[in-house]
Amino acid sequence: MRNIWWVVGIGALIWVGAEAHAAVVKPLTTAFHATGAKPSGYSLNDWTRVAPQKAQNLSALADQVAGELHMQGPQAFVNNPSYQKISETKKVAGIVTQIIVERLSSGDTYVVLDRTSPDGFQGLPESQTLFRHILAGYGRVHQDVNLEGVLPNRLNTAQQQRLVNQALSAVDAKTLNGITTAGYISDAGHSPFISQSDALDGHQVNVQVAVSYNGYMHQTQVYVGSPLITVTY
Repeated sequence: MRNIWWVVGIGALIWVGAEAHAAVVKPLTTAFHATGAKPSGYSLNDWTRVAPQKAQNLSALADQVAGELHMQGPQAFVNNPSYQKISETKKVAGIVTQIIVERLSSGDTYVVLDRTSPDGFQGLPESQTLFRHILAGYGRVHQDVNLEGVLPNRLNTAQQQRLVNQALSAVDAKTLNGITTAGYISDAGHSPFISQSDALDGHQVNVQVAVSYNGYMHQTQVYVGSPLITVTY
């Protein structure tokens, strides 16, 4: 499942409270390590709505952002009545970085920076700081951080729920929203240790934990995200 707020589009996300900063990594890793899972990678999904005075030709904007990330690869273009989009992707040593510059029919312009790494959490704080520095030059920054890990055994529903509860309790998070299915458990809550938050079903949440079983890999997958998980689980 993919978090619904990301699916409906970046323009529909609700920004609440202070901007994200690198300090969010510490409480997130605390929550993650409470599950006992082995780190397998991370994902950053960061974006900003470009301030009107900084909006410019979309191609020029894409080139400028790419230059700040030292990316010079081919760009993909999408042009339809609803939006215009330019994207560029770079892969180095398994780490994938993507730039998306998008302008909606309303005129609102967004810059999105994504990065995924399959190498545990190495380089996460540095990547988060870099993305924030770049995006802050265009507007208010929204950062989504996802930590991923695995457990070698299959858990029953009660064990999955216990794992989720352990992670949330580790950061004093109060559960405000939850989903339990035959395939996964996902709870979202609010921790006093994380400054950013999103609105979900009328609640302010800033940490989400999900546990699911991967039958193909024969392992339990653990996800901890802030404010919400923005990867498929």
